[in-house]
Amino acid sequence: MAANSHWAHTREAGSLLGMRFLLGAYRYGGRWLFRLCLLPVVCFYALFQRSSYRASQDYLHRMHTVNNAFPKPRPLHSFYHFWHFADSLLDKLGVWMGRITRQDVVLHGAEVADELLATGQGALILISHLGNFEICQALSETRRNLRLTVLHHTHNAVKFNRILSEYNRASSVELLQISELDISVAIQLSEKISDGQFIAIAADRVAINNAERSVAVDFLGYPAPFPVGPFVLAAALQAPVLTIHCIRKEGRYHLYFEYLWQGDVVGRRDRQHHIESLMQGYVQRLQYYCLQAPWQWYNFYPFWAPLCTAHKHSSRQASS
Repeated sequence: MAANSHWAHTREAGSLLGMRFLLGAYRYGGRWLFRLCLLPVVCFYALFQRSSYRASQDYLHRMHTVNNAFPKPRPLHSFYHFWHFADSLLDKLGVWMGRITRQDVVLHGAEVADELLATGQGALILISHLGNFEICQALSETRRNLRLTVLHHTHNAVKFNRILSEYNRASSVELLQISELDISVAIQLSEKISDGQFIAIAADRVAINNAERSVAVDFLGYPAPFPVGPFVLAAALQAPVLTIHCIRKEGRYHLYFEYLWQGDVVGRRDRQHHIESLMQGYVQRLQYYCLQAPWQWYNFYPFWAPLCTAHKHSSRQASS
């Protein structure tokens, strides 16, 4: 993958003034006015962000391959895909502004998190770019002992995150920017886990400074590169590992909690197998929920193509 094609190097589209205009439309005119103002923005994006369009078409084609009920993608389908993404940005604003609350959220498997909270046990949560994880902000309102730190990379979303920070209500959710999972970060996160906190990290994008640290895992019928870092971190922390997926159905947000690992101690001899097992489990659940909500996976970057080369390269290394 060329350096400038990596997701982290994609420049943030749109001006701060334009974002404030859209936010004002939402504040004073509601969802319908926001969508009306957003329509030309999405049209512009679909027409001129060609790499994102190609990535969308690639994903939609693969979704059609594994799910015949999903339509064979045409150019208009990518516009529809972008429109879903734009609508999810509105959901993010709605959460941070207090317009989306616990009443809008349907919980599935919440007892998984409640058991950990009751015992004061921290956990690592592997999330993705499917749906809208920010809905957990609404959940934190009803679970006062929930302390959540979300690890993210914001260099290509500085303007949007600046807007969010202006409307960040008092919350137990901390946003922590990282660019690399090094030993100092691991120590900091281990301390949070020991203190009973939850750490969330996206595990469906290749690392920024370690693009080669990825492993081929079958996803939607084809090998795709998934970052090793989050799973190595999970093995190092030796804490329970969860997945949380949030997808929108019929105007409500469905939040699914699932265990990937109970937190049993793993010996050094079994560590690699443990990491591989976590990766396989994570990707299988991601695919399952992508099939449930195919328009809601927002990863508009080259995803499968770079892997083909990397996968062949790793295969040659293994055979030599």
